Amino acid sequence: VEMAHLIDELTHCDVVFLGEQHDNDSGHVFQLQVIQGLVDRGLDLVISTEQFERDVQGVVDDYLCGRIAEEAFVASSRPWPNYQQHYRPIIEYAREKNIPVLAANIPRRLASDVAASKPVDLLDLAFMPRTVTTPEDAYWFKFQSTMKDHMGADGAEKLNLFYKSQCLKDDAMAEAITDYLAVNSHKRKVVVHLCGHFHSDFGLGTVARVVQRSPLLRTAVITMESIPDKGKPDLVNMSQRAHYVFWTVANPVKENEPSGEIAETANDSDKNP
Repeated sequence: VEMAHLIDELTHCDVVFLGEQHDNDSGHVFQLQVIQGLVDRGLDLVISTEQFERDVQGVVDDYLCGRIAEEAFVASSRPWPNYQQHYRPIIEYAREKNIPVLAANIPRRLASDVAASKPVDLLDLAFMPRTVTTPEDAYWFKFQSTMKDHMGADGAEKLNLFYKSQCLKDDAMAEAITDYLAVNSHKRKVVVHLCGHFHSDFGLGTVARVVQRSPLLRTAVITMESIPDKGKPDLVNMSQRAHYVFWTVANPVKENEPSGEIAETANDSDKNP
């Protein structure tokens, strides 16, 4: 579909999931184009992010409203290593247009503690979602398949803990989205959520948990898939993955640099997709 048609379709949604490949250059350009397109249609947007964590929400707010300089923001918000290249343009656009940004994810130290079966620090309990679910559903089987080669000797126990940590992120992000919409229910808001595509593909992960909390919300899922230069997209196997698939040419692979879903693992200290 043409971009204008896509934007027209998305204007009817309450939550738009932009499931990304974290390291794909053109994918992040596409994300900004979607956000700009929705703003140009006059929608009142909020951007929700996997890439910033709940305990730095105040820092994000301070930067967006001009209370602190960019240097202080970057120093205090624990941005991902590819922030400058891939996420800064979106944050700067949000700052220019006065768009709220939700730091929706749990602190990675908390996810790491759960994945390591460590007790959660009392000070971190405030950042835990009120409800945590770990269903043995299609998401669980997809998670198993993705992570099985990373488990080592004590695979089953470690896999269960990693899945618990993964679901903790999904519940936290879903809670951030639905809480914001509930508090602002007196006027229409549209949430655009940025996340690794594993969290939103097939309507699982964060998407399912948003729907569980607010069944009447209208959602759209966009996923990204990169193909080699001059390659052809595999349309047959993508039909159930999302409402829309953004096909893009893969970045040139640099030596010793992970890509795809494994790049998501590299960005996260608890090794979850």
